[in-house]
Amino acid sequence: MSVYLHFRIKGKKKMNSKEIGQQSSDWKISIATLEDAKGIHEALIQNLIEIRDFDKISKKQRKSLENQGFLRKEVGIDYYEQLIGDPNVDIYVAKYNSAIIGFASIHKKKYDIVKVRDVIGELTCDDERTRKLLLDDNIEFGYLDQVSILAEYKRKGLGTVIFQRALLGLNTPVVAFIVEEPLLNKASIYWHEYNGFKLKATSGGEYKGKSFKFQIFIHWNEKE
Repeated sequence: MSVYLHFRIKGKKKMNSKEIGQQSSDWKISIATLEDAKGIHEALIQNLIEIRDFDKISKKQRKSLENQGFLRKEVGIDYYEQLIGDPNVDIYVAKYNSAIIGFASIHKKKYDIVKVRDVIGELTCDDERTRKLLLDDNIEFGYLDQVSILAEYKRKGLGTVIFQRALLGLNTPVVAFIVEEPLLNKASIYWHEYNGFKLKATSGGEYKGKSFKFQIFIHWNEKE
């Protein structure tokens, strides 16, 4: 998901490429190395909500999380060290003054979403193209696993810059999961829609003993 943090508030004017360029002139986007694992993990932790906390948060906190975004993947630094060494995973990091300020992780050469997301339950989609992409063992896609941006760099276009850089290295559609229940990740929905994803399917599922409902977004990545 799942993802996923950097977003625009609904109704905010979409930035053009010149405006993004002005914002991002000092950001350096690159493929992560092992030395980056600690900084990546710190960016994750800043936006993480642990599964056991879902039932404890107040109504005010729920509203804040829905609008600001959250991640729910509880992993350690070693998880990112393994991903960095995997030739079929690209982690793109954004740095400012040599410090990591955000990242995105994309898993490449994926087939059949059920094998990618072992938490997935019943899948619902309306069109055959989507169903084939998600379930056919012969159709390849990329999986956008996480996007996380440090708080002080949100709403500046950084997530978009990282994702656009990642798209340059892909020639397949990209799939992403967004939590709908038990807590709707509105920020993630806005970000994905802003960046060309479309809601194409839904799925139930379970993670660490907690029932979830996911929205499945697809970026068809059709080159002009």
